[in-house]
Amino acid sequence: MKIIKRSLIFALIAFGAAAAVAEESLPLAEAKPGRTGVCITEMDGGERVEIPLTVLGTVGSGTPEGEMVLVRLDDPRFEHTGIIAGMSGSPVYLDGRLLGALAFGWPFAKDPIGGVTPFERMLEIEATGMPPASLAARPEMQEILAAIGEGSVGRMLTDWLVPDRAGPQPLPVAIAVGGAVSSDQSGWIGEAWRRMGWVASPGGAAAGEEAAREVTPGSMVAAILVDGDASLAAGGTVTEVRGDRLWAFGHPSLGAGTVDMPLSQASVVSVMPSLYNSFKFFTVGRPIGAMIADRRAGILGRLGAEAPMVPIRVSIGDRQYAFRSVHHPVLLPLLSGYLTHASLGVRGRTFGNVTLDALVEVRYEDTEPARVAVSLAGAQAAGETAAFVGAVVGYLEASSFEVPEIESVDIRVESSEGLRSAEILEIVPERRVVQPGEELAVRFRLRPHRGDETVQTVVIKVPEGTPEGRLDLVGADGAAWTVYDLQMRPLRPADFGDEVRLVNSLQPSTELVVALERRDPGIAVAGGSLSTPPSIIMQLQSALGPNLETTAYTVFAKSGTVLPYPVSGAQRIPLTVRRGIEE
Repeated sequence: MKIIKRSLIFALIAFGAAAAVAEESLPLAEAKPGRTGVCITEMDGGERVEIPLTVLGTVGSGTPEGEMVLVRLDDPRFEHTGIIAGMSGSPVYLDGRLLGALAFGWPFAKDPIGGVTPFERMLEIEATGMPPASLAARPEMQEILAAIGEGSVGRMLTDWLVPDRAGPQPLPVAIAVGGAVSSDQSGWIGEAWRRMGWVASPGGAAAGEEAAREVTPGSMVAAILVDGDASLAAGGTVTEVRGDRLWAFGHPSLGAGTVDMPLSQASVVSVMPSLYNSFKFFTVGRPIGAMIADRRAGILGRLGAEAPMVPIRVSIGDRQYAFRSVHHPVLLPLLSGYLTHASLGVRGRTFGNVTLDALVEVRYEDTEPARVAVSLAGAQAAGETAAFVGAVVGYLEASSFEVPEIESVDIRVESSEGLRSAEILEIVPERRVVQPGEELAVRFRLRPHRGDETVQTVVIKVPEGTPEGRLDLVGADGAAWTVYDLQMRPLRPADFGDEVRLVNSLQPSTELVVALERRDPGIAVAGGSLSTPPSIIMQLQSALGPNLETTAYTVFAKSGTVLPYPVSGAQRIPLTVRRGIEE
């Protein structure tokens, strides 16, 4: 039969792994300068080759668990390529005993000198449940919204999820990219790839039926990041296989910590020499198991295991793309943003001035969907829209509350060429003195981009029972209003449902908002705010200090209208409430 069932494939692979005799590993202390050995890795056409090498010495001995053995590859072909991205994890043997994994190289190096991670450190890799070291503190929602207004949400997302790391840089991770994605990696996406140590290479699934191959030291494998209408896979080399456990890379493949990521066979097609960093072109083959840990000393995989993935659907106008992404608090937000930008690129929506209206919907089990819209215009609209998608997904996934099982991420984007936007020039209420129960028309003078001034009117009703005195009218675009509202009346979620409701309360800049506010001191409590007498607030402040969040204004009424383009601007106007005003 041409079709082999997956269970049989796994059985064959597991049998081959168990049958392989694991060589005794070599203690680090025996890696003396001048000793010779070999490194095994896949090269052009999937051929596994033995590369002679010489030990130069050990560095980093004074650093806890930071030792690295320097070796020189004594093979003429590496004088042309240097150490190659994709060789990460290639086993190094001295007298037939496993020393460790080739894991480090240096750009522009004149000699093929690499760093080896000792296998005794790789044996300590476990799926401990610890979070990835790269995940920084989650920004507040108002910080995310402020970054959108400043056009810096991409930079904020990168600094949040992938802080720049110091110390020895491992070999770049070759990422095979294939399918319906653009190769554009500009802006924050390019910076994120750089910090992750990723190098893109054309790739994708292997053509035709690929026979199951034994997974042994020196074999190339791929950690699957994305599949479906596009594919992204991180390639590396197997260092050791013992039973159903597999060690590879010799350094973090993605910095993912404890992870559940599909692992597949891979095969080298060719090597691309480069003065900066040579890398392997490779294709992705049959599934073999799952990566379960991604730590400082490498990755740990389990043969035969399966890993769940999250459906991501991106619609650009009437064109739809379906993907699946690895589920991880750092990688899922980054990949959601990347796939949004890549899909826009395929449709030619990332170049020049463009106006984008996006709707992001994240569904969780037994919870109302998180749904939020954003409208951006300009030359950076595509990158910032993609970053906003990543920020929404990342905000929810990084919740301090128990997060339900995620079901899907949906992104719908409508685009138009050119700038469709307007600036709020002035907000003019029809009168400054009002009485309870009456309606007040508020006119917004707008100046569209390269257009004539226009006026939009929003009507708001002064609530019955509003006391006499000062009442402030606040007019703004929806995005500016949301930032202001969260600053004035902080929302302290009490559970994950509140986090979702906070996301759902965000308003896009296509809305004109009018609100009536009155000074009314209070405190922020879980799920909202509470009016509180000043004397009580002072007592609480003396007890809680900076941990107490106070509010100064209460919203009495709110109204708005939706425009077909984003606007920007805000203004506060004092009104006076009087009863019994004569017409």
